[in-house]
Amino acid sequence: MNSTQRQIAIIGGGLSGICSAYFLAAKGYEVAVIERRAHVAEEATFGDAGLLAPGAAMPLTLPGAMATFACRFRDEPRVLLAPGADFGRRRWMRATRQAQHHHFAQNKLRLTRLSAYGQSLVLQLQAHHNLDNENGQGVFHLFRHPSEAARMTHLQQAAQECEFKHQALDAAGIRALEPAFSSEATLSGALYYPEDMAGNCVLFAKQMRNAAQELGVSFHFDSTVTAIDAEFGGRLALSVNSPHLASQMRVDAVVVAAGMSSAELLRPLDTALPLRAVQSYSALVPVKNPDDAPSMALYDDSYKVAMTRLGGRIRISGLLGFVPPGQTLPPKALRNLLKIAGDYYPNAANYNQAHFWSNTMALLPHGLPVVGPTRHGNVFVNVGHGATGWAASVGSARLLADLVSGDQTEIAAEGLLPRDVLA
Repeated sequence: MNSTQRQIAIIGGGLSGICSAYFLAAKGYEVAVIERRAHVAEEATFGDAGLLAPGAAMPLTLPGAMATFACRFRDEPRVLLAPGADFGRRRWMRATRQAQHHHFAQNKLRLTRLSAYGQSLVLQLQAHHNLDNENGQGVFHLFRHPSEAARMTHLQQAAQECEFKHQALDAAGIRALEPAFSSEATLSGALYYPEDMAGNCVLFAKQMRNAAQELGVSFHFDSTVTAIDAEFGGRLALSVNSPHLASQMRVDAVVVAAGMSSAELLRPLDTALPLRAVQSYSALVPVKNPDDAPSMALYDDSYKVAMTRLGGRIRISGLLGFVPPGQTLPPKALRNLLKIAGDYYPNAANYNQAHFWSNTMALLPHGLPVVGPTRHGNVFVNVGHGATGWAASVGSARLLADLVSGDQTEIAAEGLLPRDVLA
């Protein structure tokens, strides 16, 4: 253990923050988690699609320029865009396309490795702590458009390099494995990952909070960190708005895992992460006909939508919204989620009884998370995992704990460190 960083504060009580706290406490650190909400896992983690799927894990990619522009005028848009000019959004989208064009294969391999590591850790933690789970086995990765299916070669190469089982399928091949599949959509390609999984990410996060508390981690809710200041001597002072914490906290190190708030906290420390706030939309529907409902999960690459079976419910999560968060969800998003689900399993659920919600995610242009030390050696970051980042979040948390302690990491951190993405 790094003896100069004994007391660590973690800002953010989502899955990344919870698991970072767990792994750091397991190494002997004194850890406190500071969360602005009343409970853990109430923001980006609550909107996670539930995929525990290294094979299907994808760096964020967006439609081409004309397709993105056209989204504004479609009844079934692939990306929701707010009206009006937004030059920051345009620059960010341009950066995502450059990453897709020049670095997709490399980024996919990095994300697959990180997610495979995280999936292994999840299974170990579930077994070690005897955690309840709703895990299901097998994930289909579907491509509607030829331009998206063209990336299948890179995906298969990443799976082969990481020794992940996979199989290219057509619609008939999917139905042979999943008889309930009844696609009304034209598919340009599909991959099947038998070792990918899906489950209840929020349940896992809440159980890991209990496991972290058993290791001595303290959780402080309804508390907001407004500033991080470096003090003479190397310690850090946190300014906190809280009904039960002092307005100033002094710690040896801090881990920023606070979604979009991370950028605001890090900017005064000369760490300008190019995070972008993106909305993700979800629906939970009751199963109507079990024989017509999926037993395995699927991920529609065109719309960035996942369908996962959770017992007697089906969760539909995805779409990207470059729109301000609001109390009223965009009708196009709600229609689109149910339309996509109906394309594949039209008789599975009572779609008219859907319960909807939306979440804000913090994403980076290259579509990967960022984890590790910033320019201030005792300020660390763990953010940017996205709506399908369950496995990556857990892998990043263990990677971060090793980086904090100075231990040898079990996987390479190259491409994931803050210095790799600093604006």
